[in-house]
Amino acid sequence: MLAMGEVGGPHIKAGGAPVEIRGLSKQFGSVRAVDSVSINVAAGEFIALLGPSGSGKSTVLMSIAGFELPNSGQILIGGRDCTRLPPHKRNIGMVFQHYTLFPHLSVLDNVAFPLKMRGIAKDERRRRAARALEVVRLGGYGERMPKQLSGGQQQRVALARAIVYEPQLLLMDEPLSALDKNLREEMQLEIKRLHSELGITIIFVTHDQSEALTMADRVAILQSGRVAQISGARDLYERPTSLFAAGFIGEMNMIEASWNGTEVTFAKNFSMALPSSAVIDDVAAGPVMLTVRPERVEVMPEGTPGTASARVDDVVYAGAGTLVIASMACGGTIRARKGSADLSAIREGDRVGIRFPADAVLIYPRQA
Repeated sequence: MLAMGEVGGPHIKAGGAPVEIRGLSKQFGSVRAVDSVSINVAAGEFIALLGPSGSGKSTVLMSIAGFELPNSGQILIGGRDCTRLPPHKRNIGMVFQHYTLFPHLSVLDNVAFPLKMRGIAKDERRRRAARALEVVRLGGYGERMPKQLSGGQQQRVALARAIVYEPQLLLMDEPLSALDKNLREEMQLEIKRLHSELGITIIFVTHDQSEALTMADRVAILQSGRVAQISGARDLYERPTSLFAAGFIGEMNMIEASWNGTEVTFAKNFSMALPSSAVIDDVAAGPVMLTVRPERVEVMPEGTPGTASARVDDVVYAGAGTLVIASMACGGTIRARKGSADLSAIREGDRVGIRFPADAVLIYPRQA
C-alpha cells in the first residue's frame, strides 16, 4: 500500500503492469492506421504517444483499451495476452479528452460508479470513492454535482474514477486538451504527482509536444502508423534520429546544404567542419539537410569571422525571450531565440552575422 500525506490519510495500492505491444497492425478499409507497431512499456513507466493527426496514436491506445480489435499483433498487459479480451476484463483505467461525468450523479457517485458495475457493496464503494477523491485532492467535494465544479476539478473527478478500482494500467486520451493553459499546466503536475505516488503504468496520448516532453519518461513519435522514434525527452529533443522527428519536435531550422564527409556548406564560399556526432543515419556525401535549434543560433555583428550574412525580417518580443527571424544571403530563413536582453539592440532591417556552434548542428539525408 502507498500512503499519501499524513498517517491515516488516503491509501491506493501502488504498482503498475508492464505492457508489450508486438507487431500491432490495424486497417480501416484501405487505410493502414497502425503498421507493425512494437513498444515495450516497463512496469510503472509513463509513456506518451505523440504524432500528427492520422499517425495512429489513438488507434494504438484504443487497441490497448480493447475498443479496437487489431488485424494482427499482440497486446500483453502484465504478461497476459489481452489482444481479444473485452475492455472490462483488462483491469485498466481510462481517462478521455471529455470528462464523461454523469450530470445527474453526485461527484462521489460518479467516482463510485465503476465499483457499482463490479458488484461492490454500497458502503464499501462509497468509502473507496471518498478515498480516491482524497488522492486527487478533492476531499469534501463528494456531495457536489459535476456542474458545480471547474474544468480542472471535473478532470480530477475523472482521474479519481479511473483509479478507484486500483488498476495497474492507466490510459489517457488527450485528457487535458479541453482545459485552458493554466489549468492544463496544473493538471500536468497533478498527473505527474499521481504517477510518482501510485507507481501506476501510464500510456498517454497527446498532440502537445511540450506536454509529452514534460510529463513522460519516454515519448514515442508515430508517423503514418509506425514508430519513428521512442526515447527520453532529452534525446528526442537534442538528437532526433530522423528528419521527420527533428521537424516535428519543437522548432527546428532546416537549411539545404552540401556535405563532403568533413565539412558542410550552406552558403556561397561558407563551410564549417562538423564532428562525426552531427551525422545522423550514415549521411553520404552530397545534398543534406542541416538542422539547428533556434536557441542555439548565434546572432552577431555582420562581418564577424565565422558567420554567414543575413538580414533581419522581424523581431518578436515575448517578455523574457525574443525571436529574431532573418533571411540569409545564401537563401532560406533562420530563426534565433535568445533572452530579450541579449537581442535588445537588434531591429528589423539590420544586417547581422549568423553562426551555428558545431556541436549544435545535425545533418540528415535530404528527403526527395
